[in-house]
Amino acid sequence: MNKNQKEKRNFRASKVWKTFRHEKHVEQKGIDPITKKKLIKGANCHHRHVSADTDEYQDISNPEHYVMLNHMTHEMLHWLYRYWKNDPEIIDRIVEELKRWY
Repeated sequence: MNKNQKEKRNFRASKVWKTFRHEKHVEQKGIDPITKKKLIKGANCHHRHVSADTDEYQDISNPEHYVMLNHMTHEMLHWLYRYWKNDPEIIDRIVEELKRWY
């Protein structure tokens, strides 16, 4: 774990973060915005700027920079983002493949 990761981890253990996380949960009415399902215990409060440095990550002055997501939604978005940032059409190919499933 590098210094940046340790600082983020320590911030997530703070009362300020826990209060902010709870407020985001309430603001979203306990719903994952992607799946429209109830946020489960252990849901992630995700920073929408994936390469945020420690100072930016800890700046909770703009709640729009964060979103509460269930674990699998969070993992899926991180996975998809790696490809989508260079190839936005990946979404279309995923949809086409899903249409073939039954």
